[in-house]
Amino acid sequence: MDGVHVTVLLEEVAAACTDLASGWVVDGTVGQGGHAEAILARTPPAVRLMGLDRDPQALEASSRRLAAFGDRFVPVHRGYDAMREVLDEAGVEAVDRVVLDLGLSTTQLDSDRGFSFGGGEQPLDMRFDPTEGRTAAEVIHHITEGELANVLFLFGEVPASRRLAKRLKEESRVHRMETTADLVRVCHEVLGQNVRKMPSPVLPAQALRILVNREFERLDTFLSDIPTFLAPGGRIAVISFHSGEDRRVKQAFRTLAASKQFVLPHRKPLSPSAEEQRRNRRSRAAHLRVLERPQEAS
Repeated sequence: MDGVHVTVLLEEVAAACTDLASGWVVDGTVGQGGHAEAILARTPPAVRLMGLDRDPQALEASSRRLAAFGDRFVPVHRGYDAMREVLDEAGVEAVDRVVLDLGLSTTQLDSDRGFSFGGGEQPLDMRFDPTEGRTAAEVIHHITEGELANVLFLFGEVPASRRLAKRLKEESRVHRMETTADLVRVCHEVLGQNVRKMPSPVLPAQALRILVNREFERLDTFLSDIPTFLAPGGRIAVISFHSGEDRRVKQAFRTLAASKQFVLPHRKPLSPSAEEQRRNRRSRAAHLRVLERPQEAS
């Protein structure tokens, strides 16, 4: 069953992506289709939107939501890191607008794949695409203790990361690290109930999710490929929620702008309005960065 997901920075993304008379928009994380619906509704029929997502459940949900737009919406079960390859397969040389929302959707949080710890016991999976790769439980079992400690510290800034990694590995070896309840139990044991005013499993789970889905690696691939798929006059809008993601986007955009082939229309990232933050607490961590490619580079 589809959860209720509130699309973040909807008006800001729509403003960045709807000034088109024709051409292609790619939503690289189409999810529930909120941004895609706003873009399609505010652009003429000559604008088509390709929606990529590694999560097959999300792709099914967005396809249902956007069915009224007919063949203007093209769903693709692939990750945004494969954008150049996907465009080649579709015979599309370059695109005019690109959207990435790197946040976790409410539907994923409400799924049975171990993204949330709000209640109940779920398999410790955490894969966006359940058809490929190792689950979080399998990753904990196969990774070395030192590597796990580094992941917890670098991806989640988890305190006592070495002690936590040691206990996770110990429990994994005796098959007691298979569910979300197992992870919660060990986090409470090592870290206590809360860390930085958050439930203690939040940061370790974030680090594991990033590792399981190779999120930083995929983002770096996408950012390095931008010159190969963004058309002159094109624009990219990226929403990030994690400081590691935002740092990567900021550095890549600044490097591209320094080449004089791209420009940054905003010096600083855009943030949700006070009203949006009041309505949707999850939006408070969102940062929107925009990159443009002029029609004629200087």
